[in-house]
Amino acid sequence: MGTVTRNLRVVRRMTAAEVAQGSVYRAAFVIFMLSNITMPIISLLIWRTAIASGARLPVDERYVTTYFVLLGFVTMATSSWMAGFLAQDIRLGKLSSWMVRPASLLVGFVANNLSEKFLKLFALVPMIGIVWWIFRDSMNIPAGPGRWVLFAISIGLGAVLAFTIDILVASLAFWMDDVSALVQARVIIASVLSGAVVPLALMPEWSRGFVDHQPFRYTVSFPVEIVAGQLTGRELLAGLGFQFGYVVVFAVIARVVWSAGIRAYSAVGA
Repeated sequence: MGTVTRNLRVVRRMTAAEVAQGSVYRAAFVIFMLSNITMPIISLLIWRTAIASGARLPVDERYVTTYFVLLGFVTMATSSWMAGFLAQDIRLGKLSSWMVRPASLLVGFVANNLSEKFLKLFALVPMIGIVWWIFRDSMNIPAGPGRWVLFAISIGLGAVLAFTIDILVASLAFWMDDVSALVQARVIIASVLSGAVVPLALMPEWSRGFVDHQPFRYTVSFPVEIVAGQLTGRELLAGLGFQFGYVVVFAVIARVVWSAGIRAYSAVGA
């Protein structure tokens, strides 16, 4: 418990420092978040046009609208970008300086992730609010707070899941000279299977078993489905169970691989 408390204290202090440093680049965050919602809006307009032209989809216009309006926020809130940076630190031997510090290098990446998301919220939320207002008559808005609470919990679990997957991929740099191809492959695969490009509800029927139960669904699509879809109580509980289970499984695997890598690590000063 003492280690956990110490790490939380370190994360809090490092996050505050990262926020102070990142605040210098406020305009950059606005540009990043503008680009973050551009593709979902374009996709929304395309799918709404297709529906208006008579396209027969397994979901209605309200689902599609709600999905893409929320997509920019959810992808930002659950995103993780540290795999390439962590792999580079391992490859270049920068990990050595962290091995003599009281906190793990991963704590620094957690702080960076939290601080950037905190700053991005100030730019992204007003943008999402404007889009929400424009399409407010074509959206599914849960009446009670229950779905929103589950939505928030699912986003938190999705963020942890994406982060642990990144740790697992980056940890392979302990044994491989270059994992940049794997990092890029992870980004491409996750973009498709998470529902960040096309809603998983629009995937072919023959792929449903795989698509509905693979881990990337629970980093983006499932949180959005909680609000946009008509999931029953049983489906919500099952989905949260799968999401939590994947978090535990990938966290354990990532920890084992990371620990094995640390034992095998050697670099100047290590």
